[in-house]
Amino acid sequence: MVATTGHLTLKDIAELAQVSRPAVSNWRKRYEDFPSPVEESTPRKPLFEAEAVVSWLKRNDFFPKDAEQDLQLTALWAAANLLRNEIPIEDIPLVILTLLALDKDPSFTPPAEFETLRAHINEETINDVEHGISKLGVIEYGKAAQLVVDRFLGLGARGARSQYGTSHSLSSATIAAAASTTTKDVKTVLDPACGIAGTLLGVGKHAPGAKLMGTEMMPDSATLARLLVYLTGQVATIKTSDSLRYDPFSNAHADLIVCEPPIGMRFARDELDHLQRVFPKYPLRGLMSDELFLLYCVQHLAADGRAYVITGLGTTFINQFKEHRQRLAAEGQIEAVVQLPGGILSASRIPVALWVLSAGGIEEPLLIDASHQKPESVPQRIADWLTAARNRRDTDVPYEAVTLADVVTNDGSLHPSTYLVQAIAIDPSDAAAEFDAAFQRLQTTTKDFMKISAPRVSADAIPSSASSTTMRELVNAGHFIRILGKYRFDDSQDQGSARLATPNDNAEPAFVNDFDPEDVLQPGDILMPRLGTIPVRVHEDDSQTWVPSKHFTVFRAVSDAYDPYFIAACLNAPVNLDSRGQVPRRNPIARLVIPELNRDQQAVVAETQRSLDSARSAAHHLERETKHASEALINLVFAGK
Repeated sequence: MVATTGHLTLKDIAELAQVSRPAVSNWRKRYEDFPSPVEESTPRKPLFEAEAVVSWLKRNDFFPKDAEQDLQLTALWAAANLLRNEIPIEDIPLVILTLLALDKDPSFTPPAEFETLRAHINEETINDVEHGISKLGVIEYGKAAQLVVDRFLGLGARGARSQYGTSHSLSSATIAAAASTTTKDVKTVLDPACGIAGTLLGVGKHAPGAKLMGTEMMPDSATLARLLVYLTGQVATIKTSDSLRYDPFSNAHADLIVCEPPIGMRFARDELDHLQRVFPKYPLRGLMSDELFLLYCVQHLAADGRAYVITGLGTTFINQFKEHRQRLAAEGQIEAVVQLPGGILSASRIPVALWVLSAGGIEEPLLIDASHQKPESVPQRIADWLTAARNRRDTDVPYEAVTLADVVTNDGSLHPSTYLVQAIAIDPSDAAAEFDAAFQRLQTTTKDFMKISAPRVSADAIPSSASSTTMRELVNAGHFIRILGKYRFDDSQDQGSARLATPNDNAEPAFVNDFDPEDVLQPGDILMPRLGTIPVRVHEDDSQTWVPSKHFTVFRAVSDAYDPYFIAACLNAPVNLDSRGQVPRRNPIARLVIPELNRDQQAVVAETQRSLDSARSAAHHLERETKHASEALINLVFAGK
């Protein structure tokens, strides 16, 4: 049933019409009768009346035949979007889930956090949202709640909002799938850092009848967890507390523990002194949050229990945790360590590891290297990898059982790829062919490089300036607009509507499908990397569609008063770098200094800079071809030709 009130974003419209987001933007430009944005929306984030959009799609034959079943979901988004201009986006799920709970049972008592948020929402708006939800006729409240959480906090969210572990995020799904291999006879499940309980509830489906317990230190997240528990019809005890310092389940010993703790969080000295009393068996100096949660999980396991914990990969090899790894291995408490690919976490691409811990009795820990697998495939395959390794059967990822002596010999490391380095077989004929091709390319590149001449210019020909302005002043004066790059690399996409511009020109092509048309790079756009070690460059037309990655700030000329190549040269100047840290970074926009020159003077600097850029590009190309030739040379030696 179509909601008569409610708003849709461009993303919502694209999903309903089963097209890309740029296609929706094209409709807006091509069709004069496309619905206008509602008054309360902004130019960069337009919102549209839901009923008007659906009517327009149907009237113009853009409404897919199988989309009728999606209308209820679209109406739910439309109702939720009414709150976008009222409260922060991360607070929308708490409001919507509370209203779903009240729709399910009018006697439900709303949490205090809901009442606090409600005080900041226009009464007419909250009534419209309530009315929109009541018209939906929701039957599967748990499914609706999960979709809302995924939309605003998990898979569909951007930036930091995607950190919340919903049951469909890769990290939560990976833990749940791995834990499903040991859920037989499980009576208690504990998640000591449960977030919004996505992982806990996901594992609970594999252990029906088990008592579910979770701890979350952030009150809003704990409240969301309790709302999800209620709406899904599952039973779980969620405590608002800090498991490490004020553990509400200090005396509990669980058959199954699942955990995705905060990674890399440091503790002050007085906090460590308190934690030392909680973990008296281990020295804690230098340890961070993920290492401490590993120790916590071991302490809270029942006799035959298992713990599944995702941590940063550093836990497998850093020196501060060396003694603890060796001790855990000696006491038979490490069953497996699985090295996972980057991209498992929703809000970060850092590499991670899955630890499988035991209460004891493990003689040889299993080290499994899945670091080269596609991250989206891991939840479907992790159970098979663990089962095969436990039974010493072949599987499609390398693994090895190691002894305590192996661990000690390798300086306490349990880093799977350290043990599982595989020799690459080199075919002699292939090596010879690659050698000949590499040296032929090197000869061609060397000849081309010899043709390059330095710019024929003297110091007298270069204009100088006694006055300057800043990039902020140029932006404020309307000469440039600033665009903050926000798109992330996703190695699971090998094609897309736009290419991703990254600081590394030599990286494999990256693509995105969901982007704002206003962010598409135009010839003359100035791409400024955050890091000062990477030069600023000017985008040139190559007939491709490009959008900037999150590593760039883009300056787009609005007037013709400034030459983009002149600006790029100025931004690369040492005066615009902050070298106080270990890695130089560019100054804030208010301190990016630009000398004041007229257009003809700028052109002299720009032309000289373009010549230098061409020489630098040729030098980099020669460096790459020399490197390839060197690799081809040594590969030919190893091939045994």
